[in-house]
Amino acid sequence: MTKLKRRSSGYGSYGIKTVEARRSHTGLYRFFAVLLFLIICGAIVWAIKAHTDSRGTIPPEGVTPLPDNDATALTFADERAIADISETNAAIQNYRARENDSSASTFDLQEFERQRLKQQRKLYDDALQAFNERKFEKCRTILRDMLVPMDSSDSLYEPAANLLGRASMNIYRGGTDSETNVDYTVKSGDTLSRIALNYNTSVSAIQKANGMTTTRLNIGQKLKIPQSVWSIEIRRSDNKLLLKTNNRLFKIYNVYPGSAITQSVSGSFRIFSKQKDPVWRVDGQTYQPNSAGNIIGPRWMALKGTGASADAAGTAIHGTNRAGIPDSSPGAPGYFRMSNDDVKELYDLVPCETTVEIK
Repeated sequence: MTKLKRRSSGYGSYGIKTVEARRSHTGLYRFFAVLLFLIICGAIVWAIKAHTDSRGTIPPEGVTPLPDNDATALTFADERAIADISETNAAIQNYRARENDSSASTFDLQEFERQRLKQQRKLYDDALQAFNERKFEKCRTILRDMLVPMDSSDSLYEPAANLLGRASMNIYRGGTDSETNVDYTVKSGDTLSRIALNYNTSVSAIQKANGMTTTRLNIGQKLKIPQSVWSIEIRRSDNKLLLKTNNRLFKIYNVYPGSAITQSVSGSFRIFSKQKDPVWRVDGQTYQPNSAGNIIGPRWMALKGTGASADAAGTAIHGTNRAGIPDSSPGAPGYFRMSNDDVKELYDLVPCETTVEIK
C-alpha cells in the first residue's frame, strides 16, 4: 500500500508539472503571434508610404522654382543630375519644344525647367573641376556641348562662356592644341613673316603659340604654327561674337553695334584688311591713334560682303578710346565695337580672309 501511495503521489506531481508547462508555452505562442502581427502591420504601412512618395504630391499651379541661393535649391553636387551631354541636350531641346506647346501644363514646364537647370549646373561643375585640374581639353569639350543649346539669357551662360574662353586660350598658348596648331621645323632662309604668310596666319599668333618675345629663329628650331580654319559669327540678337576654329566653338566675346547698324549689315562677310593703331577720319576731321577723338581704338578689322552679300554695306570690328572703362556704349556708326583687350586678342588670332557671318 505504501508503494501505491508513492506511485499515486508521483503521478499527481507529474500531472501538475505538465499543466504548468502547457501554460508557459501558451504565453510564449501569444507573444510571437503579437510580434508577427506588428511586423506585418509595419510592412504594410511602409509599403503604402513608399508608394505615396513615389507618386509625389503635385504642387498647385504657379509654384516658383527654388532660388539658386536657397540651401535646398538645386546644387552642383546633385547626384541625380544627368551627366551625359547628349541626354542633356536632348532634354533641353524637349523642354524648348514643350515651352512653346500651349497644351503643356504649368507644372510640366516648371519640372522641365528644374531638370534643365540641374543638368546645366552639373555640366558646369564638371567643367570647372576639369579646369582647376588643368584638364583644359576636357573642360572645353564639356562647355562646347553645354553652350550649344543654351540661351544667352540663361544664368550660367556668361560664366560658361568665360570659362570656355579661358580654357581655349590656355590650350592655344600652350601649343598643345591639335585643332589649331601644326608642327614645323625651321629651315635655312625661314623668317617668321614668311612662315606666317605660307600658313595664312600672323607673326604675333606664331609668337604667342610658342612663347616667343623676338622674331629670331634658329635652323632646326621646332615651332607650333597656328593652322586652323577660323570663322566668326556675330549675333545681333544678343550682341555676341562667336569665334570658331574648324567650325567648333573657341571663344565668345561681347560686341556693341554702332548706331547706324541696319538690317543691310547682315549676311556673309570676310576680313579684307587689318590695321594696328588706325587713324580715324570722320566729317573731314582726322584723329591720330591714341587721341581723344579716335573712337575706333587700337585695332581695326574691315569687313567686306561676299557672295549674295557682296552689295551689303561694309562694316568693321574695332576697339575703343575708353580704355579700361567697362561699358556697353555703341561702336562707331555702322561698326561693331569690342573692348580693347578683346579686340587685340581677336586681331592676333584671326588672319585676313577669315569669314564673318552676321546674323
